[in-house]
Amino acid sequence: MRGITSVAKKAGATIAAAFGVKKLIEFGKSCLDLGSDLAEVQNVVDVTFPQMTAQVDSFAQSAAKNFGLSETMAKQYTGTFGAMAKAFGFYDMGTSLTALAGDVASFYNLSQDEAYTKLKSVFTGETESLKDLGVVMTQTALDCHQEATRFGKTTAQMSEAEKVALRYQFVQEQLALANGDFARTSGGWANQVRILSLQFQSLKASIGQGLINVFTPVLKVVNNLIGRLITLANAFKSFTELITGKKSSGSSAGQMSDL
Repeated sequence: MRGITSVAKKAGATIAAAFGVKKLIEFGKSCLDLGSDLAEVQNVVDVTFPQMTAQVDSFAQSAAKNFGLSETMAKQYTGTFGAMAKAFGFYDMGTSLTALAGDVASFYNLSQDEAYTKLKSVFTGETESLKDLGVVMTQTALDCHQEATRFGKTTAQMSEAEKVALRYQFVQEQLALANGDFARTSGGWANQVRILSLQFQSLKASIGQGLINVFTPVLKVVNNLIGRLITLANAFKSFTELITGKKSSGSSAGQMSDL
């Protein structure tokens, strides 16, 4: 009986260890994925805002507490909005629309990505997605808003840059109630849970970037080695074709799939 108990304990310890290793591997992969995603969006920020990278970094790092956005989300949204705005000659819409996306998500209980997608309408002029937020951005509504604020010029007479500026102002005014909503309600349970989740994601992304720094040189060596092995394999194939007079018709994987 004691022998059976001992075996059972050992088996249990082995299973627990295996389960722990699996969880550790999953955690490491998740960290690497988040770290890689953050590096990708950082590249967009660096290209879009070459003179403002430090300001965008500071904005993104505080976005979890201020707007309910992870650092990766904040940089992704700011980079995309910024690139779209830059195409029309504007340079200050990226962070303001990103902040609004976080507040809209909080105010209307939407996902951050959904709020972000809806606010792209500032640049595209698409109206349907904003109707869910009570914003009716038709041409008539924009013309009325234009007459009330700038006088004497309809949207039909405006350049694309002027239309973007008008839609930007119109959407901001229509969503004024949502401005600052996340900060106002950040002490509540739902937003505290969101902040906890976002900060944990940021922690994992930082760990992931550390792991990337460690593993990238190793990966380069492995890729270089595999490249050399491929060269040797091709040379060996050419040599066998030369001495046998038979030319390979395809890869071994392709030949196997035909069987």
